[in-house]
Amino acid sequence: MRSFIARGGIAVALFLALGSSSCSTRPNLVIHQSDAISIVLREMPAGYPSLEPYTHPYEIPPQVTLSILESLRYTASSALPFSQAQPRHVLTRHQAESLAPQLSKALGQALSQEVVAFSLADEEKPNRRTKGLAFVLHDELHVIIEELQQPSYQGEQKTYQQQVPKWELLPGDTQRHYASRPGGKGRITSWIITPLR
Repeated sequence: MRSFIARGGIAVALFLALGSSSCSTRPNLVIHQSDAISIVLREMPAGYPSLEPYTHPYEIPPQVTLSILESLRYTASSALPFSQAQPRHVLTRHQAESLAPQLSKALGQALSQEVVAFSLADEEKPNRRTKGLAFVLHDELHVIIEELQQPSYQGEQKTYQQQVPKWELLPGDTQRHYASRPGGKGRITSWIITPLR
């Protein structure tokens, strides 16, 4: 009889443990999927600092999101010595206009442990994509660019993608890089933080 009760107790404990863990997280939730854009709610990938719980759901007007996306610029190191790299936009105007409403919608639906993962196809070369993550923490929008499409050049025989070894996002007037230590030390230059208030 004791054996039966012990087995029943173990079964109940396993059921509760499995049930409680499945309620705290949900599988990746697709918010938008098209040939040009993919928006998914997911947990933060491994390798990034754990900052959760995030301030989600969070309502950001699409026009504000558009303004932030259009402000994102980067600079890349040049292969030519002594040449100055010119800042470039991370997204084209069309890409920013397409992404902004979907990103706003996703941030309004995200749970406190989820980030928004996005992927945008290049307009001319759909197999090339810009990929990133976004979340809100304490009235600040965090945008991480994980993969940046690079400018393409016409060669004599074929079009190819220039290999740019280093690039970094350039903070605007009110923006800053994420820093893992006080005083701006331990900066992650692919991570921009923009105040929302």
